[in-house]
Amino acid sequence: MRVTTVLVSSVLALALLAVGCAGGQTGGSQGGGGGGETEVRPALVLDVGGLGDQSFNDSAYAGLQRAKKELNVDTEYLESSAPTDYVDNLTQLADSGYNPVFAVGFLMTDAVNEVALQYPDTKFAIVDSVVKPKNATSLVFREQEGSYLAGVVAGLMTQEKTEYTNPDNKVVGFLGGQESDLIGRFQAGYEAGVKSVCSDCEVLVQYAGTTPDAFNDPARGKEISLQQINQGADIIYHASGGTGAGLFEAASEKGIFAIGVDADQAKLFPDAPILTSVVKRVDNAVFQTIQDASEGKFPGGQVVAFGLDDKGISLAPFGRFDDEVPQKVKDEVEKAKQGIIDGDIKVPSSPQ
Repeated sequence: MRVTTVLVSSVLALALLAVGCAGGQTGGSQGGGGGGETEVRPALVLDVGGLGDQSFNDSAYAGLQRAKKELNVDTEYLESSAPTDYVDNLTQLADSGYNPVFAVGFLMTDAVNEVALQYPDTKFAIVDSVVKPKNATSLVFREQEGSYLAGVVAGLMTQEKTEYTNPDNKVVGFLGGQESDLIGRFQAGYEAGVKSVCSDCEVLVQYAGTTPDAFNDPARGKEISLQQINQGADIIYHASGGTGAGLFEAASEKGIFAIGVDADQAKLFPDAPILTSVVKRVDNAVFQTIQDASEGKFPGGQVVAFGLDDKGISLAPFGRFDDEVPQKVKDEVEKAKQGIIDGDIKVPSSPQ
């Protein structure tokens, strides 16, 4: 197995990530030329880590920037340094006339439920959660679908002899952040995908904790990853935000494969042995919602789900490891993807 050193700067950058959790009080006006013929002025309340997290927040911001350019609208964003900022930030944007106002992360659920009721004429949207107000829309993802594909990759590749995998063990791992229904969807899909191609594979599962801090604890992530590696895991998939920095470090030291989340993390951290990533297109969800609002079709009170069929979820390319992935593995991934889209494969949304 090859041992690679992850750049310290990359690890520190990844430590800012969070899977659907908290967001700073700094903000930035993004004038877009007065809004053209539209009446929307979209704005974001970002999660912990803020801009530059190279994942969840940056993806949402990219959707906002696309709307600014293509729809010619004024935009704004605020970052939240702690959960106590959520209500104030949402309120500030609503008071300033921004509409729709996006909450980027499931930890803002209570804040949206509270603030949206106080501003019935303002449209709100939340990413990764379901809220109650009729003037708010819930943007959710079928993370289990992309995770199923990651499981197919892991279940097949752990049976291959490579510099990173040893077919003698047939053990793979899952590293979760905060225990929650959201991260449970990642786990459920991954386990189902592994078992679909390797019924006798063992899937080790461990979460970093039960509070939002579990998304930003690289030391704990490395500890869990090393434990799983010591138990024979040669591929570990994480849905743990900044905690995943610990997985990348452990994978580099021990020479096993990691699977990233939210963005194509192999591109962001090229020195880490990241085989692929489950990509979550928050940018597409944000842009589509802004466009719908500008056309008078804002889905208030509705739950809008994104998955493989509409490219809301995808599996990143194998990148520099493409030659190490047999064509039969790629074919099985494509077969599973089409099976999910066609409805022939039913992916569980909660751990069995």
